[in-house]
Formats: sequence, structure tokens, C-alpha cells
Amino acid sequence: MSLKQKIKQHLPAPLYRVVKGVRQALKPHRQFKLNPAVEQAALARLAQIAWPPAGQRKILYALTPTANLRNVGDQAQAVAIHRWLAKHYPGLPVIEIDKDVAIAGIETIAAQTSKDDLIFLHSGGNMGNRGLWSETARRTIIAGLPANQIVSLPQTIYFSDTPEGRYERGKSSTIYGRHQHLTVMGRDQISGKLAKEIFPRANVITMPDFVLSLSASDFVPNPPPIRPGSVMACLRLDDESAYDAEARARIVSKLGSACTVFDTTLAEQIPNERREPVLRETLELFAGHEAVVTDRFHGLIFAVLCRKPTVVLRTVDHKLTSAFDWFAGIANVQFCDDIEELPALLARVKAIKEVDYPDFNALYFDRLPGLVGRK
Repeated sequence: MSLKQKIKQHLPAPLYRVVKGVRQALKPHRQFKLNPAVEQAALARLAQIAWPPAGQRKILYALTPTANLRNVGDQAQAVAIHRWLAKHYPGLPVIEIDKDVAIAGIETIAAQTSKDDLIFLHSGGNMGNRGLWSETARRTIIAGLPANQIVSLPQTIYFSDTPEGRYERGKSSTIYGRHQHLTVMGRDQISGKLAKEIFPRANVITMPDFVLSLSASDFVPNPPPIRPGSVMACLRLDDESAYDAEARARIVSKLGSACTVFDTTLAEQIPNERREPVLRETLELFAGHEAVVTDRFHGLIFAVLCRKPTVVLRTVDHKLTSAFDWFAGIANVQFCDDIEELPALLARVKAIKEVDYPDFNALYFDRLPGLVGRK
């Protein structure tokens, strides 16, 4: 475990953010680089890619999570996007390129890419200075493939109002601004507005998270029995949490003895072949509870896929609060700003029996190919 990971694990989240802010202020123009071992492993994965014959049109699906990115939400997006690509571009082979491979091997990638190939960049919550690993990979692909149509799938966009944030925002704006065929999607209304401000030359669209294109029944056709009174507390344990350990303990105490505490960031790695099994296991876990309380964006999405009454807690930015608008019409999903109100809100959403869920594919995802241009 690195020193940074140890500090992050043992410091309360608010204090860790202070330390992180001081570090950024002292060194605002840091450059992300892969360490040599990671770079060599990425180049080895690049060498294993089976590229289609020259002249055959293809899709590059880039910036996907590596196995050591243990967040189920990120990996679930990859599952959803692969299925969406197969549905809407059935004649085109899809080459997956993870974010380390994108950074380490852009010259080879560019040499294997023709101008008719379509480029889709993985969705998530990492467009900005808080996710410089992903932002560096995104800039690398955008700068390295200037003639291709590039579609950056729905992202939460956040550049902090700090020396580092302002510097990185300007850097991304310049690089993105040079590209002639770029679509940038915000994952919520605030991100969509930011995209228009920061990337004025790009085609900007606001779309929900791709995991909402999935159906829980495809992964859990026979849901497990529901434990009476059971509540899933899907809570963040990182620096994006608005709650320290004491506040999380208070939340759990208000949910009773039938509460299961879970975080979508797992202890073990999630290699590509484990994506669907891990997603299935996660959905089974959610399906086995009566209700969900969460400050995780994908905790909310998994709850909606499983049709569970849900109370949503705040986070440190707009990732969840602004994206909550996508669920505003779902009667048994409600937002809680004060954890003292949590028991009453939970009882309220559990009492709601008539619930209409949007058809996110019909409303958004099935329409998307026509919005981003040619197939």
C-alpha cells in the first residue's frame, strides 16, 4: 500500500480533502505519468490486440477500466456499453483499449486506426482534475486521433476552483478545442452546462448513465428471497463521501439490525472476464433487500434497476445531486439532505406501491446513434 493510500485510509474524509487541497496548491501543474511497470504491462496488453484487417471499419472503445479499478459501477458501464455497441453497430468489430493502453500505446493505436473508424470513450465520473489518470488518457486519444469521429460517453465533469483545477480545465479546453469531430456528453445537467462552457467547439449532449440501459432481469432472472425489513446501505468510503466514519455509523444505526453495509468498490480486482459475474452478484445483493439507502451514484442505479424504494444521500459534488434529476419521476426514490430525517423518508418510500419507471432505452440510448452522427 502506498503512502497516499495509507493516508487516505486512515484520515477522516474532510481532513483528507484539506491535505489534498494543500498538496495541489503547492504543486498545481503536476503531470500524470504511468510508472514503468504499469506501462510495460499496458504495452504487453496492446501487443495482444487482434486488430481487424487493414481497411475494415471498426470501433475503438477506449479508456475502459483496468482490472485494478475495483469499482463495480465503472465495470458495469463497460458491460452496458459493449451491449449497446453490439445492438446499434452490429456489423463493426469492437476493439477495447483500457486507459493505461491508451496512454502507453497511442502511436500504435493511431497507426492501426483509419479515419472512418468510430471512437467511443468510456463513461464515468472522471472528466476533470480529480481524475487525471482518465483525463490524461482522454486527452491522449483526442489529440492522437484528430481525424476521427470521437464520442466521449456520459461523464460527470468537475474541475475544482483551485490553481490545479483552473490549469487542468484550460489544458483540456485547448486539447478538446482542436478536434473537429468531437462529441462530449454530460451525465447530468450541470456537467452538460460545463461542457458547453469549457468545450464550445464540441457537439455537447446530456445523457444519463449507461448502466440504466441494462435490465436487472437479464442478470438475475430468479431474484433471491427478500429478507423482511432488510435495508441495503450502499455507502462511499472514499474522499468523495460527505460523511466521516462517525456519520456513517449514525446512518447505519438508524437503519436497524437488518441493515447490510456495502460499497461498490470491492477488495478484489475485476478483470474483464469477471465484469458480468460481479455485476450479477451485485444485482443479486440489491435484489435481496426491501429498500436501499445510498450516496453512491451506481448504488442508486442498481437500486432502480432492481425496482427498490431508495433514499439518496448527498455527496461532496454534483455527481449524484444533479444526476438525481433523471430519477425525479420515480415516486419511491427520494433525496435526503439531513440524516436525522432518514428513518421517516425510508418509511415513506417503502409505503409507495404504484411506481412508474422510465424506459431509458426508448427515451435516450436507442436515440443516441442518430444524435452523434454517422454509423
